[in-house]
This record gives sequence, C-alpha cells and structure tokens, in this order.
Amino acid sequence: MANRVHSSDIEVFVNGQRIPAISSVSINTSKEVERIRRLGEVNISEQVLTSNQTTSLQMENLLTTGATGFVLFYSYQQMQSGFLSTGKFDFEIKDIVGVTTIKEASLVNYTLDGSIGELVKGSTSYEGNTKTFTSVGATTPSTNDYFGGFFRPKDIEITTTTAGSEGIETASLNIQSFSLSVSTPRTAINRLGTRTPKFRYPEIPAQGSLNFEVIKNKVTGMDMSSLICESGVIKINLKNDNEASVMNFITSGCCLESVDESTSLDDNTQLTFSYYFPILQ
Repeated sequence: MANRVHSSDIEVFVNGQRIPAISSVSINTSKEVERIRRLGEVNISEQVLTSNQTTSLQMENLLTTGATGFVLFYSYQQMQSGFLSTGKFDFEIKDIVGVTTIKEASLVNYTLDGSIGELVKGSTSYEGNTKTFTSVGATTPSTNDYFGGFFRPKDIEITTTTAGSEGIETASLNIQSFSLSVSTPRTAINRLGTRTPKFRYPEIPAQGSLNFEVIKNKVTGMDMSSLICESGVIKINLKNDNEASVMNFITSGCCLESVDESTSLDDNTQLTFSYYFPILQ
C-alpha cells in the first residue's frame, strides 16, 4: 500500500501516448445538479443530476525541443484540425496506486508564458465528459526523458506587422515578459436521454490575446487614432543559442488594443503592448 503519491510517481498519456515535460496537472469534477423544492415546502427535497456533467483538466508544460515521447502541446492543433475543432482526446493520469481516465476531452484554453528568470511554460485546459479511476494499470515511472533544450527569454523575438504605424519589432528591445492566450469556450450539445454531451462546439467568435512587456529605450509614442484598427501578423519566434529559429507561433488578423507605460522610483520605464487576434481554425 502506498503511503503517498509523489509528483515523481505520475505519468500523463493522451490517446495512449505519454506526454513529457509536464510540470503540473490539476483535475476537477463537480456535480451539476438541479435542486427541487416541493410545493408547500421551504427546504430542498431532491437534487437531480443535469445533462451536462463535466470534468476539467489543466496541464502545464515546460516548452522544450527534441523531447522524447509525444509532445501534445505542440501538435494537438494538427491532430484535431485546429482550435475550433470538435475533436476529442482521452487522457490517462497514471501513478503508483492506479489510473485516472478522462474521456472525450475538448480544448478550452491554450496559453504560453515567459518572463525574466523563468523558463517558457505552456498551459492547456480541457473539458471532458467522464472521469473514472481503477487500480488496474498502476505504474512506477521508469522512463528517462531527453530534451534538446528549454527556452529562455533571451531566445525570444516578437514581431507584429500591420499595414500602418502600429507594428513593432522586438529584436532590439529588452523583453521582460510575454503571454499568448487562446480561449475557446464550448457549448455542450446533448442528445435526448443522455447525461453527457455528444459534442462540445466552440463559441463563435473565438479570440486570442498577446501581451508583452519591454523596457523603454527605442520605442516612442504610437499613433492609435485610426478609426478602423489596423490588422496584421503576430509572430513569436523561439530561437536556440545560435540565434536560429527552432519553433514559432504565427497568427494573422492581430490588432493593437492598448499600450501602457509605467514608471516607478529607481526602476526602468516599462511598456506593455496588448494585441487581439481572431481564431480562424
């Protein structure tokens, strides 16, 4: 009998393939109920399960290259035809006491974050239909992972290109932090007589956001007076130590929404750029 389950005892699998470089896993299951009060009574007499029972899964990954195993964080868009797909995943979280299985999970959030003094991390959140646990399949991890490298802030360049004056190139700027986030809330679709959703359709329009913070040096005031917001391309370019591009994230239709400038005593002036972009697939 196990005295405890440690993080070193846990492995995560998607559709039967192990995911490396995971730094945290969180699972939440709450009953969705309808409370019934009988005529003439002041107290709730019954609680009945509704038709949308959901298990939430959130995972955080360290962004790596050349990782052993299957790296879902980089590849799920291609596997299931993009953020707006109704494709589903089956997850297994295995440890020394058993296996927790989450079936038919759909992506609802995708985030990339990097800041000075930290490795670049990615986070993904899913909504699944059912969660089950069994002691069959309990495992003691014995696989050693190998990685080509981890990304640090100095290896990152962010380029935004628009048709006018709102684009910015960060190659000559000192990036302090950045955050890329894609949100795809889902609407559960049930069939009559079933308790779990058959599909989880993404709510339209879907959107993402990019925020990055730099130390002010060459950046001057930007003209944001255009009646129609300019749109263009965002590119986050992750490089190796030889300044060669290893991985990049590109999206079109980005629009600069705000530029915040702040200064405090005995500190550098900081500029924070916030962009919006539509999710097209």
